[in-house]
Amino acid sequence: MRLTFHGHACVRLDGDGTRLVLDPGTFADAQAALDGATAVLITHEHPDHVDAPAVVAALEADTGLAAWGTAGAVDALAAAGAPAERLHAVRPGDVLQLGQARVTVGGGEHALIHAAIPRATNVTFLVELDGATAYHPGDSFDPPAVDVDVLLTPVSGPWLRLGDVIDLVRAAGARHLVPVHDALLTEVGHRMVGGRLSDRALVGESAYRRLGPGESLTV
Repeated sequence: MRLTFHGHACVRLDGDGTRLVLDPGTFADAQAALDGATAVLITHEHPDHVDAPAVVAALEADTGLAAWGTAGAVDALAAAGAPAERLHAVRPGDVLQLGQARVTVGGGEHALIHAAIPRATNVTFLVELDGATAYHPGDSFDPPAVDVDVLLTPVSGPWLRLGDVIDLVRAAGARHLVPVHDALLTEVGHRMVGGRLSDRALVGESAYRRLGPGESLTV
């Protein structure tokens, strides 16, 4: 499986003829990620996770492409003009077969920002493809139910505390940590986070691998 980072929370997973795009949002190069995609997965409706015009354009350009996400994400795409028959709402517990990929849906709620701010529905995606596993938690600290090869590790946001990230990493048992949700970080912030998440006393044997936009990791 080849994992390509396209900025912020957006990654593409390629393997065995299947090309999944997760969270193509407005802080990412969504157009590049969606080019040639076979399916789109969206953890929740916040714009930094779903660039509705970009996804609608991709759906219009490829009549075989469809999107799966929370009801809020589906509603956002429908409001932007996406064809309803190619939008699919998912819930925790769903298992999808998308090409050669098996995708297990988990999660339930966005991480708390503040008690006065309503929490969006947020799902997680555990992707099994080409003999490897990758896990995207969206905006949550919900751990995967099994150890994974790659944990897409959120590292910045108004809802995030680094201690919670470390707990997620410890629970995930991942071989590789790929930082995501990083658009708010400066280089100083990246160095600080990378140092903590490379500390084996904190995270065990997980290997921290920061990718620039367009860079890939083969698992």
